[in-house]
Formats: sequence, C-alpha cells, structure tokens
Amino acid sequence: MKTLKLFSILHVFLLLFTFNVYSQESESQVGDVNVFVDAPGIDFNFLREELKHVNYVRTREAANVHLLGTLDRTGSGGREYTFYFIGLKEFDTLNDTLSYFSSGSDTGTEVREGYTKVIKMGMVRYLAHAQEWVDLIFNGHHEKPVAIEKDKWNSWVFDIDLNSNIAGEEAEREFDLDLSLEATRITPEWRYEFDFDNNYDEDWYDTGEEEVIATRLSRKFESLIVKSIGDHMAIGMENGISTSSYNNIKLNYWFFPAIEYNLFPYELSSRKQLRFSYFVGYNGRQYNDTTIFNKIDEDLFRERFAIAYRVKEEWGSAYTSVSFQNYFHDFQKNSLSIWSGLYVRVWKGLSLNVSGNYSMINDRLSIEKAEASIEEILLKQRQMATAYRYQIRMGLSFTFGSLFNNVVNPRLKG
Repeated sequence: MKTLKLFSILHVFLLLFTFNVYSQESESQVGDVNVFVDAPGIDFNFLREELKHVNYVRTREAANVHLLGTLDRTGSGGREYTFYFIGLKEFDTLNDTLSYFSSGSDTGTEVREGYTKVIKMGMVRYLAHAQEWVDLIFNGHHEKPVAIEKDKWNSWVFDIDLNSNIAGEEAEREFDLDLSLEATRITPEWRYEFDFDNNYDEDWYDTGEEEVIATRLSRKFESLIVKSIGDHMAIGMENGISTSSYNNIKLNYWFFPAIEYNLFPYELSSRKQLRFSYFVGYNGRQYNDTTIFNKIDEDLFRERFAIAYRVKEEWGSAYTSVSFQNYFHDFQKNSLSIWSGLYVRVWKGLSLNVSGNYSMINDRLSIEKAEASIEEILLKQRQMATAYRYQIRMGLSFTFGSLFNNVVNPRLKG
C-alpha cells in the first residue's frame, strides 16, 4: 500500500514537472526567428513591445538572425541608424542593409518609431521564410511623390547650448557657466564646422581660518573646412583661437592645412575605417606669465600625424588611434597619444572589454615659471608639468540563464 502511494505521488510529480517544462518551452518558442540585437542607441524595450513575432535571445550562438546596428551623426544634426541584418544557420544566405535617418528636430518618440519601422521591414523576409503569419500595418496613405521643398538654410545647422550649475554646502560652493555656439554645414563634397566655447568655473572654500576663491576661465573658437576628393581622400584647413587661465594662455591662435586618406571607402565608415591624416602649420602664442622656458610670447610651427582604425563586426568592435605631434624648432618638444578599445563576445554570454589611453608628454610649453602654491595645485588652477598620463579600464561580464528575452516588465523600476 505504501509502495502504491509513493508511486502515485511520484507519478503526479513527474506529470507536473513535464507540464511545467512543456509550458515554458511553449511560452518561449514564439517562432522560428531568433534575433540577437547588437545595436547602440535604440530603445530595446520599445522594440520588444512593437515586434513580438520573434524571439530575442541573449547570445549570438542561439540566434539565426544577427541585427547589427551602427549610429552616426548627420549634417542636419540628426542621426543615421544603419541596420545590418545578418542571417545565421538556416538563414545563412539572407543578408540585408537598411538605414533610417532622423532629423535634429525629431522628438525621441518620433525617432524610435522611425527606426522600429525599419527594423520591422528588415525582419519580414525572415518571418516569411519561417512561415510566420504576420499582420503588417503601414500607417499613412500611399500617394505620388511630392517635390521636396528647397532647403532655405542651405544645409546649415546651428546649435546653442547654455548650461549652469550651482551647488553648495556650509563650507564650500561652486558655480559653473558654460556657453557653446556651433554652426555646421555638411554635404557630400564639403564639411564646414565652426564652434565657440566659453567656460567659467568658480569654487569657494571656507577652511575655518580663511576663505579661498578659485576661478578658471577659458574661451575657444575653432573652425574646420574639409573638401572631399573621391571615395578615399580629403583635404582641409583647421583654424582656431583660444585663451585659458589654467594653461597660462593669454592668446593662442593657429592654422593647419591637412590631408587625410581612408583605406576603406568613406561610405563604409560606420562599419570600418582606417584613416591616415597629417596636419602642419603655424601656432602663435602669448602667455599670461613667463613660462619655464622664459617666454612671454612665441611663434611656433608644428606638425601632427594620426592613424585611426575602427571596426564593428559580428564578433564585437575595436578601435585604436595613434597621434604624434612635434614642434619644428625643437623636435624633442613632442607628444605621443594612444587610444584603444576592444569589445569581444568570447563565448555565448561571456564578453571582454578593454579600453585605455596613454600619452607621453614633452611639449607643454606654456607652464608658468613661478612656483605653484599648494592651493593652486589642489584646486587645479594651474597646469603642471608631467612626462606621461594614462588610463586603463577592463572588465569581464558573464550572463547565463534563459536564452529568451521577450518579456518587458518595468514595474517598480523607479
């Protein structure tokens, strides 16, 4: 009797367990299209809510469609979203590329609705091959193309930013005021950029014995004009004028003709680029105080050479840039900067990311000759001499568990 009762209990448990597993599989297996989303700048929750005909999986190994996205700024102040639909496994030969362009005046809602429609269109062919029944709804009316209104701004875009910050405690307070003005015009043949920045920072401290006020002021105007030459080359001119109390600069002005060559066509720049650039020109300076080289002003000529590499593929992304510059009057007055980053999907939910930069600095010509006080050093009112600067970041992440990521539940997230 006990044996029969034990067998009955075990039988019921197995039935419940089997039903639970079957239910989970039924709930998770929405269709045969499993998508791995690898696209920056998109609202993933919104995409999952709007496109429910596919499974969203955490790893590329579990997917048969890899949605790889890139994001670039357009000349009008908007964004270009480029989506690469990469078929895997049974969809191995089904690949496509679609783009969505947003305007600088579009709201966040309009932008996400726009790129989501493009992603939906790109997924249709996979759903069709998977024999999924999809109800496609296209809003709006189909009409004959209308003539595009002539751009009264002639591709010029203007941006004005004014930001301030006020914070304080009993013994300290700070005030920051930042103003920036930007004008750009970008066409396939020409690129114009004009940028003005004004930064004012004031910090007040009460040490108990005295009050200390530290101020920093900097202004800078820069311009860049670039002419495209074919699919791989460009020439240009970089100009500017600036002043900085922190850098002991009363007046700094420069102009540098430049040339660049991209090993890959510029139309592929969102996926991969290998650019070589060279700048050479004049730099005039006037200092607030005598420098460590006994200069109050000087005329300088310098050059800068840079190599930049960037790639984004199915396995992850990588970038690196190397920049070297020197002054012609003394080649020992030079600097070398290296910036690199790597993001790799190692295996399923395991990923590695490493980034960092290192600079060898031998060209800080504007450092004041007078010895800096402790207050000036601690409050960062003066630039100090250094032979190098570095920063390194690295990390591993590992995610495991259910491969399916279809559910959106934002309750109590704050």
